[in-house]
Amino acid sequence: MDRGEDKHAVDVGKYISKNGRFKSFVYDSREIRTIANNLGLKTDRVRAELRKLGYCLIMNNNGRMVWKRGGVFI
Repeated sequence: MDRGEDKHAVDVGKYISKNGRFKSFVYDSREIRTIANNLGLKTDRVRAELRKLGYCLIMNNNGRMVWKRGGVFI
């Protein structure tokens, strides 16, 4: 793994930890795009970094796909 990949994981981790709205979960579509735009990354890269940080993609009770720390992978 090169240093650039480590930097992206740190950037996504810091961004999520500093934004209170992401404390319990991150919506897969719109919020992933927001994070990607703010960090200058592609959405697929943000999803990959979330996986590295221990987040799993799940469907919530309302039928929406969300990233939550821990859980079952889809």
